[in-house]
Amino acid sequence: MTASDGNALPAPDEGKSAEDRYFITALARGLDVLACFRSGDTSLSNQQISERCGLPKSTVTRIAYTLSKRGYLTQVEPGGRYALGTATLALGSSMLARMDIRQYARPLMQELADQAKATLALGVRDRLSVIYTEVARSTATLALTMQVGSRIPLATSAIGRAYLASASEQERNAILKLAHELDDSAADAIRQGIARGVEDFMQYGCTTSFGEWQKDVNGIAVAFRTAGTIPTMVMNCGGPSFSLTKEYLLMEVRPKLLAMARKLESSSFS
Repeated sequence: MTASDGNALPAPDEGKSAEDRYFITALARGLDVLACFRSGDTSLSNQQISERCGLPKSTVTRIAYTLSKRGYLTQVEPGGRYALGTATLALGSSMLARMDIRQYARPLMQELADQAKATLALGVRDRLSVIYTEVARSTATLALTMQVGSRIPLATSAIGRAYLASASEQERNAILKLAHELDDSAADAIRQGIARGVEDFMQYGCTTSFGEWQKDVNGIAVAFRTAGTIPTMVMNCGGPSFSLTKEYLLMEVRPKLLAMARKLESSSFS
């Protein structure tokens, strides 16, 4: 596990305390195995799963066997690699189906993506990442090729900092605790992300990342909450730094992104 990896997983006993007698470690480990698969992964070996989850290979072997029997994993090589099984579709599909806001937001996002020649994305937090739940790209060939399911780190990205800036103190502390369980550098990065996010929000009403998430990528982002039951959402607009300059994003794109967020926030979704 590496601190810079937005998809890195905490220790299996994350959140477990002496008083937490309802926490089921075996279940948590199984969920961690499923969560370690990233959008670009076609399959993972036991060794890769072991490294991402911080679990012994023998434990991963038993968990993977159990999950494959339930359809959550499928073995693509005898005695070797695993891919996500069809049973995981029901979990993700149920969550996405509840997010009616995606259908409402998409044409608005596409309009701004085309105007700005950029990529816009809607996302929610998972651990130390933001997961994209909707993406709209400009037809320009220079737009970022991110997709639904992509994971973006909280600490260095505009969209991650938007979440950190909007989070309550209690939630920030929980995120810091999660980062500490990886290593101190991960926690330091989250602290810096919080500070930068709050500073940006006070100055611009949005958060920024200019070449910090990726060297040649600029982006701005906002967080919003609808009246429904879905969690806090974050939305960004970004692209190559040579075509989307800091000045252009802040002066031209920012007012439109903020207006879109206000429109989505005033809507009611379940």
